[in-house]
Amino acid sequence: MQITIKNKLNQRELFRIKRMKEVIKTTNPHGHKDYLEIIYLDAGAGTHQIDFNRFTVKPHSLYLVMPGQIHSWELTEIPKGYVVMVQKDFLLDHPFYEALFQTFPLAFPSGFDLSHVHPTILELFRSIEVEYEQQNSNYQAIIQTYIQLLLNLLKREIKSDESQALPTLLKEFFALVDAQFRTNREVGEYARQLNVTSKTLNNTCRKIVNRTAGEIIDERLTTESKKLLLYSYQTLKEVAYELGFTDPSHFNKFFKRQTGVLPSVYRKGIS
Repeated sequence: MQITIKNKLNQRELFRIKRMKEVIKTTNPHGHKDYLEIIYLDAGAGTHQIDFNRFTVKPHSLYLVMPGQIHSWELTEIPKGYVVMVQKDFLLDHPFYEALFQTFPLAFPSGFDLSHVHPTILELFRSIEVEYEQQNSNYQAIIQTYIQLLLNLLKREIKSDESQALPTLLKEFFALVDAQFRTNREVGEYARQLNVTSKTLNNTCRKIVNRTAGEIIDERLTTESKKLLLYSYQTLKEVAYELGFTDPSHFNKFFKRQTGVLPSVYRKGIS
């Protein structure tokens, strides 16, 4: 999959806020290296694709583009708003670090309609911009506080009051799944690497994210499958082999079991 990975932050830069470029544009699908992008629009129209989710662009929309996600724009009206880039380390040891960067499935959806709280959200971004431009003493801590407030407001939107920290076991499991899901789909093998029983791993997953360990592995594989079907020019056979299936028919069965449709139908429906 030939996708450009952009890095708009320099080596020592952990945070940046800027105004959205006020131009009508169409961008090729691309990702961002190791940083979260938060986009809030005060004006604009068109579409915004994030992974396999397609959003209608309209005023008072907020988008989260996580590290590793792929997105692109098809704008039909001049956009106005803010783009915030947050390097992972900028939020290290802060309450939302785990939820943003160490949780699968993702803790937040990619898009929000915040028209009903627009004045509050806009003022937040303006305050962040002022702190960033003036850079008075302790400005980074103040920006971190504003970001924490923004994320808590987004939790309110999805009616989430979960404050429980992720157990170390789950953090390590998510990291292993992210690294090995193409080649390892056996819960027992993950449990062995984590020095626990399969039952302990499953019980922990159910308790914290209401999914079994196997469901989490399958969901990660399904997410990657959809990305490849959406963005790559690979044949279905090539997609199956890249995802670790030794037989394309096994991929067909897996994908239909997860989504209800065959990969070819899914690709045709989103093309």
